[in-house]
Amino acid sequence: MRNILKITILSAFCAVLLTMAVATFFVQSYADEHFYSTAWFCGLWAVLTAVSLVVFIKKLYRKLPVLIFHISLVVILLGALLTHITSKEGMLHLRQNESADYFVLRENLFKENLGFEMKLDSFFIKHYQGTTMPQDYESHITVDGEQSVISMNNIYKKNGYRFYQTSFDEDYQGTVLSVTYDPIGTPLTYLGYVLFALSGLWILFSKSAKFRKLLQHPLLKKGGLFLLFIFIGFNAHSQERKLPTISYEESDKVSTKQIVYNGRIAPFNTMARDFVSKIYGKPSYYSFTAEQVVCGWIYRPEVWKDEKMILIKDADLQRQLGIEKYASFADFFDENENYRLNTLELTKAVRETDEKIGLILMLTSGKLFQETEVKISESKIKAEIIYNKINFAKILFVVNLTIGFLAFFVMIITKQFPKNVFKTLRILLVVSFVFDLCGYILRWYVSGRVPMGNGYETMLFMSLVIMGLALFFGKKLKILTPFGFLISGFTLLVAWLGQRNPQITQLMPVLNSPILSAHVSTIMIAYALLAFTFFNGLFSFFIKDKEKLSQLSVLSRIMLYPAEILLGIGIFLGAVWANISWGRYWSWDPKETWALITFMVYAVGFHRFSLKFLQNDRKMHLFFVLAFLTVLMTYFGVNYFLGGMHSYANA
Repeated sequence: MRNILKITILSAFCAVLLTMAVATFFVQSYADEHFYSTAWFCGLWAVLTAVSLVVFIKKLYRKLPVLIFHISLVVILLGALLTHITSKEGMLHLRQNESADYFVLRENLFKENLGFEMKLDSFFIKHYQGTTMPQDYESHITVDGEQSVISMNNIYKKNGYRFYQTSFDEDYQGTVLSVTYDPIGTPLTYLGYVLFALSGLWILFSKSAKFRKLLQHPLLKKGGLFLLFIFIGFNAHSQERKLPTISYEESDKVSTKQIVYNGRIAPFNTMARDFVSKIYGKPSYYSFTAEQVVCGWIYRPEVWKDEKMILIKDADLQRQLGIEKYASFADFFDENENYRLNTLELTKAVRETDEKIGLILMLTSGKLFQETEVKISESKIKAEIIYNKINFAKILFVVNLTIGFLAFFVMIITKQFPKNVFKTLRILLVVSFVFDLCGYILRWYVSGRVPMGNGYETMLFMSLVIMGLALFFGKKLKILTPFGFLISGFTLLVAWLGQRNPQITQLMPVLNSPILSAHVSTIMIAYALLAFTFFNGLFSFFIKDKEKLSQLSVLSRIMLYPAEILLGIGIFLGAVWANISWGRYWSWDPKETWALITFMVYAVGFHRFSLKFLQNDRKMHLFFVLAFLTVLMTYFGVNYFLGGMHSYANA
């Protein structure tokens, strides 16, 4: 009987995971109809939940925090089922000074009576100071004589109905509101979220829980180990050029000029560096500053158009254009002024190059930035210029990986860190952490928001978390200090290599929510902890000593507890945020689906003594290495291959 239950759970578990993974590769509407909304998919979840409950009651009735933790998951699933069965969703379109007492159901387009009238008094778009970038969309309404405002992340509730700002008419005289009615499912699901968070914290702090026992494991008091490194070098060159532009003195003066760029007020220096970096691949061109390059293009484009400064990385495109590495603006037009890229196949390289040509045309036509009479504080302008000059990500990834590389050889020679070497490493890690923190705070001050609006910023935050964790736990677990250098170095390297859009921009209205920061930061901390387990697993492949192998296994299992709990809390915070923004706390978007897959895959790691293959330390490490592929798919793969509502995180 016991084996039958185990086989049933494993089969249903794998079937659910496989279904979710496959469904994300289909168009959302097709996946909803043929996967997520089907009776057989709900049946898989029901079987998994029912059989698991039988096992929970038998095994966990004496372990109260663990039992409540599992019950919270059942409550969440039950709430989701009730939402699926009993909730109503629809749209309400209102024109200014017009009223409506019904909304249109999304499922069948039938009219559903509200039981009260809602009137639109006016619709406004709030803009960021001195720009045309939307900060929020506001519908001013009247219901039963009471006036209210519905905006992004600010919903209106009445008689169990919830109204969300969704869209608006092109003439700004009308608004479109999402309407949901879910008086049972949502509260029950939220109760599950609360139980999950409380029981998760209970597991971490309970003296009788397995997590605390792992922290006292005798193997952790012994020596440390270390890992691999990739060495990357940089070459710089400089050469004098004679081109018409402003002087160095004028360049310094114009750098602080305030302009409207990228939807916000910024110094001219920011726009200039972004332009040159995009076109040339570096923030300066030979001996010319970014300001000199931009001003040269503005005032004497007929000369600069022949300058070979447009970086073309793709070898095939280089061959088609008849260039080596750099092309001039003139190279993209034939003798009849025909645009040569129009005749080429639309590949990724062609699209990226076309963007560069478009950027030059925007600059020379005066559309890349605008003058502004509204001014911000000079201190912010100076802070942004300082931030622009110091490439925090590049400096830190080179430093951290170099220190990690040296520490690796010290470990090979000495077998474990000498006391004075370890102390020096700790001091260097503190310095690196403080430097990274200064850069992050500077970006925060300049942008006026928590820097978590795109992939580049979340990777910067993740590097901070990794070094912070290494400092906090590293005194007792010495292995974490070199790991802190290496993993943060790799994280910053990814940020530096992938900063396709490192510009500081204003948040779109839907992202302008405090829950966003909590959601992203919690998940990033979880990913950082899981990255430690991944590198532990990689290093285990080079270890023959069984005791050292077990030491790494204990360390990874310790990291798994807070990682899994924080990942779950992060997912649920994202669900709450989605419910406030869009009216649905779960929509099977590819990003959230893969986050759930990641959560479920890592949950397997807690059942070490129930699954024979995890009882072997080497196989346990292999599990952590393979499991991390789900993290990579969630964070990177979804953005680049699947898209969805989280596609704004590509940047």
